[in-house]
Amino acid sequence: MKIPAGTIIMMLPGASNRDPRKFDSPHEFQHDRRNVREHVAFGRGAHSCPGAPLARSEARISMNRILDRMAHIRIDESVHGPADNRAYVYDPTFIMRGLSNLHVKFTPVS
Repeated sequence: MKIPAGTIIMMLPGASNRDPRKFDSPHEFQHDRRNVREHVAFGRGAHSCPGAPLARSEARISMNRILDRMAHIRIDESVHGPADNRAYVYDPTFIMRGLSNLHVKFTPVS
């Protein structure tokens, strides 16, 4: 595709993480994705985020501590609908795709 000189364009880095040529089933959350380190959320090369390793560690530790306290985690069907017809609301943004909210149900673990 040719883009004429002087054309204003917008880069959408979030879209690159959803490219099916790069990621198998990009619309699905896969915690064990084979090429997860190729995700561009923290940038790449000279433009990578210097705080990325700390953020990844904090996220991993936080998620493990939260999940250790929950069992039988499931999407709240009264809000998002049944499994074959889910409905989610996304924040209106040009930068990253993100849910406005995610309602889940779970059984607390003592």
